[in-house]
Amino acid sequence: MHDHPQGETGAMTEQPRDSVSQADVGGKVSAIIEAAEVAADEIMRTAEKDAAARIKELTREAAEVRVDADAYARDITDAADSYGTQHRRTVEEEARVLLAEAEERAKTLVEEAQANAAKLEREVVQRHEKLQRETKMLEERKESLLESLRELAVQIQDALVPAEKAPETQDLADALNVERRR
Repeated sequence: MHDHPQGETGAMTEQPRDSVSQADVGGKVSAIIEAAEVAADEIMRTAEKDAAARIKELTREAAEVRVDADAYARDITDAADSYGTQHRRTVEEEARVLLAEAEERAKTLVEEAQANAAKLEREVVQRHEKLQRETKMLEERKESLLESLRELAVQIQDALVPAEKAPETQDLADALNVERRR
């Protein structure tokens, strides 16, 4: 038993030491848990700050992208408007050129038509004057022929009348010689 009392004493001495150890371990665990909770809280705050910063950065980037997209859309719209305006001006200029050419061509055609009409009118007037001269000449010839025919008729009548009164011995040449009988 001699050995036991020491062992008992030692066991007794150890027991309070175990109690202190368990209390230390519990305190240490509590301290670890508390430190873990503080660290977790710190990690959460850091994560929240990082998340907020990232959200803020992404929001800023999205706003920049939106501004860039709006600027690009304005640029494209301006370019399209500019192209449309330039295309409209080009088409209007082409239309003005075509209209001017058409007006010039129409003017030329009108002038040619007027020149042709004037030429035709001159030709008609000349033809009319020529026909009047020919008609006058034919009238004069007709009158001349009629006069000649009247004279011939008178001569024939004169030739026939004295032949009836003249002796039958008169030949035809003498009967037709009106000058001699007068």
